[in-house]
Amino acid sequence: MKTCLNLPLSAPACFAGIVSLAGMLFVSTLTIAHADDTPVASTADARDKSPTDAEPAYQPKSKSELRRSLNRMQYDVTQNEATEPAFRNKYWDNKKEGTYHCIVCEQELFDSKTKFKSGTGWPSFYQPKDEKVVGFRNDWRLIYTRVEVHCSRCGAHLGHVFDDGPEPTGKRYCMNSASLNFVEADKSAKNKPAQNKPADAVSAAQDAKQD
Repeated sequence: MKTCLNLPLSAPACFAGIVSLAGMLFVSTLTIAHADDTPVASTADARDKSPTDAEPAYQPKSKSELRRSLNRMQYDVTQNEATEPAFRNKYWDNKKEGTYHCIVCEQELFDSKTKFKSGTGWPSFYQPKDEKVVGFRNDWRLIYTRVEVHCSRCGAHLGHVFDDGPEPTGKRYCMNSASLNFVEADKSAKNKPAQNKPADAVSAAQDAKQD
């Protein structure tokens, strides 16, 4: 038997077949056109959406690099979780305004506004600069459990956190000065002289005094 594409058996059957084939082609054309109209993120678009000013990924230092860049106390504290002597460290009584950074990777850790006098002989803060800048783990080295605090970026040991701090957090982040690098706040803004008043304002003030 031959189909309508060669010698049709009947005109109605052939016509129905042609109409069906044409409908299928029409639907396929619409589908392709719709797919072409769908926006696709290009490589350039993806590049534009990525932050251009993002910080480069932190490259951990080797042990030998750390030994060259840190003194013995800084290395023992940050890498071996040693504890520096109380009252005989750099920042326990520091009252200057500024920020405390990790001595290893310079990540900002604490603000001087959250530093308080704990009487322990170590620099103490009631909260970090941001909750994401520090990490925690249980320390079982003593007869009781302590919560160890370390830098979230490089893993340097900082100290321990306790639940006997002041409000508003009730926490005491007891840190080692050897783990920190203090950056004093810029005082130029505070020491900046007052701006001169407009000339008309000065004149008006002088006239008022004369009256």
